[in-house]
Amino acid sequence: MKNFIAYDFETTGRDARFDQVLQAGFIIYDQNFNELKKLNIKSRLNPDIVPSINALKVNKLNISNILSERDSYYEMTLNIHKLLSDFKNSYFVGFNSINFDEEFFRQILWEHFLFPYLTNTNGNLRLDVLNFATMVHAFRNNSINVNKNDSGKINFKLENLAKSNNFNFQNAHEAIADVEVTMKLMKMLIDRNSDLFMDFTKNSSTKKAEHRIMSEKIFTLHNYLFNSHRVYLVKHLIKHPIYKSQLIGFDLKYDPKELVKYDHNALYEIYKNKSFFRKIKINKQPTILDKKYAKSIEPYSDFSEEEIELKNQQLDNEQFLENLDIVLKRESEEYMENKSQEIPYEEETIYSKNLNYKDSFIMKDFHNENWDKKWIFAEKFLDPRLRFFAARHIFRNQPTELPQKIFSLLHKKISERLLSLESKNFTTIPAAMEEVDTLSFKIENEEESFKMKEQIYQYNIYINFLNDYYSDSNPKPILFNETLSKRLFG
Repeated sequence: MKNFIAYDFETTGRDARFDQVLQAGFIIYDQNFNELKKLNIKSRLNPDIVPSINALKVNKLNISNILSERDSYYEMTLNIHKLLSDFKNSYFVGFNSINFDEEFFRQILWEHFLFPYLTNTNGNLRLDVLNFATMVHAFRNNSINVNKNDSGKINFKLENLAKSNNFNFQNAHEAIADVEVTMKLMKMLIDRNSDLFMDFTKNSSTKKAEHRIMSEKIFTLHNYLFNSHRVYLVKHLIKHPIYKSQLIGFDLKYDPKELVKYDHNALYEIYKNKSFFRKIKINKQPTILDKKYAKSIEPYSDFSEEEIELKNQQLDNEQFLENLDIVLKRESEEYMENKSQEIPYEEETIYSKNLNYKDSFIMKDFHNENWDKKWIFAEKFLDPRLRFFAARHIFRNQPTELPQKIFSLLHKKISERLLSLESKNFTTIPAAMEEVDTLSFKIENEEESFKMKEQIYQYNIYINFLNDYYSDSNPKPILFNETLSKRLFG
């Protein structure tokens, strides 16, 4: 049996490429849910990151606190990596982790010259408890209590699930508290649905999910979108010719009799504008179940076995599958042609540009160098992205150790980013000013806590400070730490 490595992050915003992890909670459990190790760690705010005031509102964090944390982002990352280096053949467990926390996790490791794919290599697999909870509720809603929001929609936020299932959850949106509640929720669901948990774990393996889909041919696919369950009876068609982690299926509520006769041009128009087809990302733990689940739900329950088998045979038409292959390639080509031609930021290239073979060896030794030697060492990198990350690590931790020319160039580069008036994936200083003004206006006539007003007060001071610092044409190195916090806030 595998151990469970449960984790959660609290961040400065929602973009994994540009935002920062402020709190990280890790608890390692054995297969019987006995705690083996725990790490509850926080990091100082990086000088080149503008946090979202709305993120800080959710996390209940003041600027003065996150500037004064003991550990830097760099130190936090190395501590996390040290904790996890001894564990293999484990399940990495989170809540909405595959689409959120895991992307932050990969980014933080990659930017710190560490192997980014810890969660799905060396026998490790991912379990996203949000997927498990929605799957259980879709087919056995008496196994979990789910409240509705103000609009009458079912609500799968972790704090709401904790409340509706009577879990003690006093520190919502603190990383370690979220980890503990996630594991309580998963254990409750396992105790009540051990068979569904087996399916859940099978779906966590890309190879097993692919094998199941391709061997069973017809299966149940469940998605939870826009506060509602979507259940489909799907026939597997082909593997995507370009994106190897995608399989393409057909929703058997539709009649394929005429569809399979179209040439690839007509099929392309159908593909673009109709919802007949299902893309299944097998590397994102899709909810794949036996066909019996969908067949018990309308409209699939209205179809006889003979009708389903006829559709199955019609969709096996070789010319149709060849045409679909052409359609998928054409779609991919058009996507690439229409994709922005802007040069991506270094942070955005984690999946799109491989590292130089020599650099992959040099990276390992960066952390062994003292800060006064790190830049000299970093000049060995052939990849300019790695030199940028190295310079930024020094800028964040020991800026006086950067050569003046490198410091000035990096300060200028960060300034151009953060002072931009254009809409960006990261929070710029002008965007932060607008965001906090909107929030201040919103709460002006409401009874808000002193805590919220103090957050806004400190945020305004800090954003103005950043604006001055990055507008300075002759900047001096500054340590963003407790000393700066006392200087700004007393």
